[in-house]
Amino acid sequence: MRCAGVWAWTGWRLAIDVLAVGLLLAAPARADVPPRPVLGPLGERELTVLNHSPRPVNELYVSPESADQWGDDRLGERTLETGDSLRLHLGRTRACIFDVKVVYEDASREETRGINLCRTHQVTFDGSTATPPPDAGAEHRVTLLNHAARPIQQVFLSSAAANQWGDDRLGETSISVGEQRVVTWRGDCNVDLRVVFENRAAEERRGVDLCETPAVSIEPGWTTADTLPKPPAPQ
Repeated sequence: MRCAGVWAWTGWRLAIDVLAVGLLLAAPARADVPPRPVLGPLGERELTVLNHSPRPVNELYVSPESADQWGDDRLGERTLETGDSLRLHLGRTRACIFDVKVVYEDASREETRGINLCRTHQVTFDGSTATPPPDAGAEHRVTLLNHAARPIQQVFLSSAAANQWGDDRLGETSISVGEQRVVTWRGDCNVDLRVVFENRAAEERRGVDLCETPAVSIEPGWTTADTLPKPPAPQ
């Protein structure tokens, strides 16, 4: 009888072990369980957005970390100019963690994720991590040689459909007489080109094909010439 009892006990233990293993296998993996949102006391959430980038912000989105969509543009018809800030009232909630996205004038965008608004109420965008839009096109490089009488202080490239010139491609630099610089453009091959000299005089050339003309000589008459003057080949 003792032997039969031992076998019965062993059988029960084996059945329990098999059931436990089955339950463990049937349970979802821990990695599949979404993390719990960080919650704080119920209260008004506010956020001040600062634009320290060289470009105006045309669109601004703020959403809780747990949301799967950005929601509405918080700027509406407004624009957040360079150096300006905007204070947003996000309503009463217990959520603490928010994501913020801005879309600049040139359609590039920049995001800051995981801001804890229970600890801070400010976020700054400087354009350092901005990415071009998905349909921005390939990057083109064009060499400009200054054969004009004055240094070139600014260079602008834009698509023909744009209503603004956008950023100065030279930044803090300039092109002295006889010197050359390489500037970049991301988009279609055909662009409009504008140069501004040190005396603030400006000249423009429409419909420059950067795929066919990767180098341009800025010299008297270049805006009206039938074909764009090209820099001489290096010796």
